[in-house]
Amino acid sequence: MSLLWALRIAALLTPLVPARVGYWLCRIIGVAVFLGHHRARRHVLDNLRHVCPKCSWRWRLWQAARVFITAVMNYYDLVRIRSVDRHRLRDLIEVRGWIHVEEALARGRGVIVISAHLGNFNVVAQHPAELGLETAIVVERVEPSSLFAYLCHLRSATGVRVLPSGPEAVPAILRLLRRNGVLLVAGDRDVTGHSRLVYFFDAPAPLPIGPVVLAQRTGAILLPAFTLRLTPRRSLVIVDPPLQLAHPGDPEQELRENLEQVARCLERMIHTDPGQWTVLQPVWAAGPCRTPLAETLGTVPLSDHLLLPAVQPEASTETAPPQPDPSNSG
Repeated sequence: MSLLWALRIAALLTPLVPARVGYWLCRIIGVAVFLGHHRARRHVLDNLRHVCPKCSWRWRLWQAARVFITAVMNYYDLVRIRSVDRHRLRDLIEVRGWIHVEEALARGRGVIVISAHLGNFNVVAQHPAELGLETAIVVERVEPSSLFAYLCHLRSATGVRVLPSGPEAVPAILRLLRRNGVLLVAGDRDVTGHSRLVYFFDAPAPLPIGPVVLAQRTGAILLPAFTLRLTPRRSLVIVDPPLQLAHPGDPEQELRENLEQVARCLERMIHTDPGQWTVLQPVWAAGPCRTPLAETLGTVPLSDHLLLPAVQPEASTETAPPQPDPSNSG
């Protein structure tokens, strides 16, 4: 509840406080949370240990402090985008590789942009909607419900549709992809239990299977992309070429191979600047995969263009010609 009140107060003060002062306060608050929130600090330090096992304790401590500062700045920018920076979004974002988005949209089957919780993820996700593309983002449902509702209000500043993670979002996601829309999802942390253990950096971690399953079942293009802060206000977006999904035939093997592709992409993203990877929960807390693959696939019907028509044998009305009798030969 304290976060909700902090966001509401920030929403009132943001139009009155210069951005330079606001980001300076974010650094102070981020360091204070880093020092005071022992459990979250322990989780972040453990995540960074997996990202760079050979790095020193001092390096991990510094990067962990940056993670908290980045997280606070992200919340501040969510408030700013609603009240101050909404019409300046294009000026605050530099995009490299947008051609990959255009080529994916030209396929007409929808685009699933998969990323890590890196940089100013929530605000940069507004960019496709600002360009006029139908866009939705899948987010974790947080408690209390009033905080979740307010975060959704902030995240929908430019018309982005916010969908809570889980099977209940599947119908809306399928409609979006059929209309050739853009779906933005994070693939670096499982929040629904629909996961598989995949070797991630130096150890197996449960990664969500939803983005891969959606791409396999709908034919949508799975496009890796991530963002980094260049300055407190400006961000860089890098869009990589689409993933070429494997189709070996066996569903579990297919899922495993494609998840390994996703894991390699996420590693490259996070390695660019671990201090901007704002995951405050333990990523490598491996638990059992609670949902069988068959059940997960059942929530995502196979797209019509991926269904092969069954070939029915035609009933013949002609009489088959008599076969020669070998005994009459000669």
